[in-house]
Amino acid sequence: MIARLALSLLLGVACIGANAAEVKTYDTRLAVAPDGSGLARVDVQVTGVQAGRLRLPVGFAALDGFQAIAVPAGVTVKPAPAKDQSAVDIELPENVAPDLKLAFTFKVPGVLFEPKPEEGQKPGFPEGTRLLRHAFVNTQPTPIAQYRVQVLLPPQTMVEKIREQLPRPKRKEFVSRVELDRVEGLQGALLQFSGLKQGDRTSMELAVVDARRSWLWIVVGLVLAGAWLAAYRFIIRPEQG
Repeated sequence: MIARLALSLLLGVACIGANAAEVKTYDTRLAVAPDGSGLARVDVQVTGVQAGRLRLPVGFAALDGFQAIAVPAGVTVKPAPAKDQSAVDIELPENVAPDLKLAFTFKVPGVLFEPKPEEGQKPGFPEGTRLLRHAFVNTQPTPIAQYRVQVLLPPQTMVEKIREQLPRPKRKEFVSRVELDRVEGLQGALLQFSGLKQGDRTSMELAVVDARRSWLWIVVGLVLAGAWLAAYRFIIRPEQG
């Protein structure tokens, strides 16, 4: 009984030390391949670090091929897979510096997928549309000052519509929750949210289509518009007398 109580006290002290930390920046770069799989790189900066275990939630269920690529000496990083949202356990030694930077990578299968209608239901999206969904919940007591996810789509694809971007920006926020951009010649989307406390959630859903198909529809639209203007001019042109 005494040994068990002592072990509980030691674990409690370790958790208190870890909970005093704050994640200053949490940046994920997700490069999506043509087959829909993704390669994620996560860069994290933590302040107020103390010895103990720090659990970092990850906005993906799969952490295939997990690899720590930038970790200070004495610090260990291990994946903690879960069904819905996995996590990463960071073990911090006694002599750990108060400011910590680390990075890790992993693969995410099926991050870009073709939605399938339920049995007996009609398709809810045009043919060729694929969806990319990302949701993150801060399941831990450690606050996150800045959370960002930069998605890079496969070549020759583009975002047709931002279907979801939550939570909605507040009046004092001057940027959109999701912004579209181009990075290294690829269509990109940036999800950003500040001040995540335990239980806070942010998410986005993108409808992705073939960029060449979209340009074809633009050309068709221009041709139809030109034909309509020509017919309109013919109708209103006065008769020659």
